[in-house]
Amino acid sequence: MSCRAISALSALAFIAAGCVTTDKEGVAMRPNLPMPTLGGKQYWTDVYVYGGWRIQQNVFTKHHRLLGPKDVRKAWGTREQCQHALELAKDRGRAVLLSDKVCILLHAFLRSKDSFKGLKKGLEAEGYEVYSVNYASSRYDLDTLAAQMRPLLERVQEDFEDVYIVTHSMGGIIARKILSQQEYPKVRRLVMIAPPNQGAVMADKLLDWWPSQYVTGPAGRQLTADEDSGARNAGIPMCEFGVIAGARGTERGWNRMIPGDDDGLVSVASTRLDGMADFVVVRAWHATIMNKPKTIHQVIVFLNSGRFDHEAE
Repeated sequence: MSCRAISALSALAFIAAGCVTTDKEGVAMRPNLPMPTLGGKQYWTDVYVYGGWRIQQNVFTKHHRLLGPKDVRKAWGTREQCQHALELAKDRGRAVLLSDKVCILLHAFLRSKDSFKGLKKGLEAEGYEVYSVNYASSRYDLDTLAAQMRPLLERVQEDFEDVYIVTHSMGGIIARKILSQQEYPKVRRLVMIAPPNQGAVMADKLLDWWPSQYVTGPAGRQLTADEDSGARNAGIPMCEFGVIAGARGTERGWNRMIPGDDDGLVSVASTRLDGMADFVVVRAWHATIMNKPKTIHQVIVFLNSGRFDHEAE
């Protein structure tokens, strides 16, 4: 795209920001040019998801936008304006639910909804509506991230009879904070993949390196292994939950800086949590464990039965 075209689009966007039009229902709406987006990596947080559509809030400007299934912007402005646009999409049959059960996926620190592509595909094949949620993991502390996710979970409960949650790494700590502070009657089961439930030794080591202050963010600094860390004190979920740990299957693991077996970032021992219904180990690296076929199999088995398939270990 030429510099002139970019300048013209920028000028149009600036003009549109000050304009409001009225749609056929008499609701004031911002003029919108449908455009592809990156889906909101790190700078947007999903506040509502429905049938592949999502309303997001920007961490800096606090304005909202509505994205369609392929992350194309369909509306923007206030939360109410985006909700209105989504309701119109529902009425016109563009935003539809494909199942009466949903699985919410919460990604790891500095990752995004797109990190779950393999797992999402596997769950959809089993008949789940899958909401892979984006949240600004590097911008806020654990309490704030959990507080941002609670309203989304409450709205999802209104749309489905059965709600399941699967997390990767720090996503599990956020789920613990949410599910330990109040009971959500429609949340059936939770699977935490490679969660640093007892903190991560590598987080301590990273914080000893001075440039880390620019990349870890408030939540990343709460994943240490000390007794007072946010990870170790996130609470016990008030639902049935299981833990999948990644490992190499040797005494030294993948990372010699971590005592015992590990997935490269989190030790097997630190993934355990009191109250878990079951526990299983998968040979995998931390960054890719959630999309390994064996992991996907174990997730599906636990969501369906409350137990892992130990014959497949």
